[in-house]
Amino acid sequence: MIILTAGLLIGAGLAVLIYYGLDLGRTRSNSSQVPEGVNLPVSAAIGAAAPDFALRDVDDHVFKLSEMRGKIVVLNFWATWCEPCKLEMPFFERLHSSGRSDLEIWAVNFDESPEQVTNFIEEFNLSFPILLDPGGEVQNLYRVRGYPTTYLVDENGVIKFHHIGLITETQLGSYIDKMGATE
Repeated sequence: MIILTAGLLIGAGLAVLIYYGLDLGRTRSNSSQVPEGVNLPVSAAIGAAAPDFALRDVDDHVFKLSEMRGKIVVLNFWATWCEPCKLEMPFFERLHSSGRSDLEIWAVNFDESPEQVTNFIEEFNLSFPILLDPGGEVQNLYRVRGYPTTYLVDENGVIKFHHIGLITETQLGSYIDKMGATE
């Protein structure tokens, strides 16, 4: 009985270490500055250079992440059937409509038809870039496993925050403030 109890306690302790060591289910941040001339690995991890991509919107305009240097980019991965995604869209629209020149909002849709996405854009009266990701290649690149998922990329192209699940307007504002946005 003592051996069984000791085994359970050790197992539970290891599970806690693994959970917190991997920081599962938690929002993470790396606020360190990138020294001049230092090359970061390209990864969907906090503190790494954001993987570059180019996607088209429903009007066939191309959006390339690396062309956004100098701005904070909010990358939101979503789907039309995702109820929490629907709750977030008004936050993103308000932020986009605020006219901030230091900030871009991009919503990357997962492999749905242009017609479905266009209907969604019209239903929610969205004016920020809504990008199509045929085959989910960019979502695979960013290791998206659930919707919604939001990344915040700083003006140097470094991932600073990764938020899994519904993001509130307050949380989004807090992340942007912590990134030292100027406006």
